[in-house]
Amino acid sequence: MSGAPRNTWQNGARRAGIAMERWLPIWEIAFGAGTLIASLMIHGIGMLFVQRRNRDYQKLAPFGLRREAAFSMLILMLMFAHLVEVLVWAVALMFIGAIPILRDAYYYAAVTYTTLGYAEGTLAPQWRILAPMMAMSGVFAFGWTTSVLFAIVGGQGAAIEADGENA
Repeated sequence: MSGAPRNTWQNGARRAGIAMERWLPIWEIAFGAGTLIASLMIHGIGMLFVQRRNRDYQKLAPFGLRREAAFSMLILMLMFAHLVEVLVWAVALMFIGAIPILRDAYYYAAVTYTTLGYAEGTLAPQWRILAPMMAMSGVFAFGWTTSVLFAIVGGQGAAIEADGENA
């Protein structure tokens, strides 16, 4: 019975699944939202760590070259937080089979997370909504990082002004 038609229920279910993917990408959005939240939770931990280190560095290195070295360390910590978040997205892409090679997944995630947006490739249609979610994650994280940097630099400026008044 090689010429017999396949089970029509399975064909209908497959067609319904395709239509669902096309019009109601619930699983894709849920997966993307979960990954976005995980990424931003990691970012929150990183920002808390950076702010605590900044407080400690201000006590240890009030002014001068030591303060600049401490500030450089804070910048490296901020960068590391972003690199880890991109890794979370890359692993997520590998987990769902969208991009099987870590280097390629990391590159795609980094380009999308930073909203650089090279058009070297796109995700399969069933995962395409993840790209703007990665970009949202990056925009949120970079905005948060910017606010932390403003607070750190503002605090340093206030400390320098206070020291000048006390001199």
